[in-house]
Amino acid sequence: MNNQPNLNIDINKAEDFKCEKCENLYFNPVIRLKRVSPLVSPTGKEAVVPVQVMSCTQCSEIFNDLKD
Repeated sequence: MNNQPNLNIDINKAEDFKCEKCENLYFNPVIRLKRVSPLVSPTGKEAVVPVQVMSCTQCSEIFNDLKD
């Protein structure tokens, strides 16, 4: 069963995100690793969690909404 809402939108009318540094329109997914302290980890042990972020294909700037 598909639980996603059926959105009837024209994606061509949606606003493009641009790189804040070079105004490029294209991004690649990259992985950032986060260390989780044993004090807040659900297992009580230190954990490494991969977080996918987007990097500009032209200048490698990380997409602003995904920074710290």
